[in-house]
Amino acid sequence: MKKTLYLSFALMLLITGISSVSCKKDAEETPTPEAPYTPTPYTLRVPTGWSTPVIPDFNPTTVEGIRLGRMLFYDDILSMNGRSCSSCHHPDKSYSTPLFITSGGESISVPPLINLAWNTDFEWYGQVAHMDHVPLGDFTPEFFDPNMDTIVARMKAHSLYPRYFNEAFNIKDVAAISSDELKLKASYAIIQFVRTLITDSSKYDRVMRHETAFTAEEMHGSAIYYTEAGDCFHCHGTPLLTNNVMTNNGLDTVFTGENRGYINVTGRLTDLGKFSAPTLRNIELTAPYMHDGRFQTLEEVIEFYNSGVHWNSPNIDPIMTKPFKEYGLMLSAQDKADLIAFLKTFTDTSIIHNPEYISPF
Repeated sequence: MKKTLYLSFALMLLITGISSVSCKKDAEETPTPEAPYTPTPYTLRVPTGWSTPVIPDFNPTTVEGIRLGRMLFYDDILSMNGRSCSSCHHPDKSYSTPLFITSGGESISVPPLINLAWNTDFEWYGQVAHMDHVPLGDFTPEFFDPNMDTIVARMKAHSLYPRYFNEAFNIKDVAAISSDELKLKASYAIIQFVRTLITDSSKYDRVMRHETAFTAEEMHGSAIYYTEAGDCFHCHGTPLLTNNVMTNNGLDTVFTGENRGYINVTGRLTDLGKFSAPTLRNIELTAPYMHDGRFQTLEEVIEFYNSGVHWNSPNIDPIMTKPFKEYGLMLSAQDKADLIAFLKTFTDTSIIHNPEYISPF
């Protein structure tokens, strides 16, 4: 009986040992799930006196997102025709481009991508509600002409993009998500980079900070700009030099195609001929001017407001038709020259050379 008990105890120890080894082996062979990467929050620099930009919860700004977006901005990996975002947004032109000719033959002046974190409308007639969705418009045959299978293959074969997408958005395999999701995340990353394109180091800004002073000509030009003499400040107020309002400034009396403006978005007759008032920051670098690039020089722009406004344009902004302006602003040659001298104080070339903005390639 005693011998049987010893035998049973030994057998139990043997079984327990085998079970322990088996469990240990199973534990060793079961891989530990990889912990999700936590992107590093990035706080945008807010110039003194500017409001706090509103960043949507669905696309917070991160160090890793900016890094990925900067690469995608300058890379043609998203297109089949060699285009990248930088093809239409040239750094030396304050991230704008002279003209884009649509498939329908219409000319569109591409606005500068500066200080957009403070904008409330996007594109010339507000056709995109969220800044973060603006790059999605490039995934069309007219712009990138994308083939998503090719793009995914390029991404997976790239030495950096797999890691960058993982660290920015916890996407461990770009082939495991839908084409729409990949385009969306690429757009989010690009916009995170674009948010950082902040310009506030022009002569105008330095004067406002009491670091320098205007010349006599610039001072006279500022008086025209900020008074009824020129009336520029209503649509291009400080500090952004835009009021982010859709406006008909009297360019035309007949409207077709893209030139119909905001009505193409809303369908309201009261929005015919209205366009977003662009920022005048770096205006010296962003010719040609107006939504269709009809004016080649600042001199032409000033002369339009001085003597060329169509006062009978439908829905024209009331500012353009104030009493005693029926015959134009009546600016002298010197007035116009001084106003242009003041406009050029909005130029900030530091944004062109900032090492955080230029191509990483």
